[in-house]
Amino acid sequence: MSNIIQLLERMGQDAALQTEADKLQTIEESQISAEQKELMINRKGDELAESLKTSKDIICFLIPAKDEEEENESETKEESDNKSAVNQ
Repeated sequence: MSNIIQLLERMGQDAALQTEADKLQTIEESQISAEQKELMINRKGDELAESLKTSKDIICFLIPAKDEEEENESETKEESDNKSAVNQ
């Protein structure tokens, strides 16, 4: 599977592979299976992902960070509580 990933990475990074002829030549010269070559040439991305047993879904989670102001307020409150406990 790493050969197909390396090929896809190269095709995404190499500006020289902008023409259809260059893409076809690169695919033909690659060390991937004949089935994968045919799927890439025919632009069958879903079938290619299926043959690799990968998911094309991307899941993203965003977890908000605490605001610095809230942290400073809670630290200040804790410090004042500590000081009042010591002063008693």
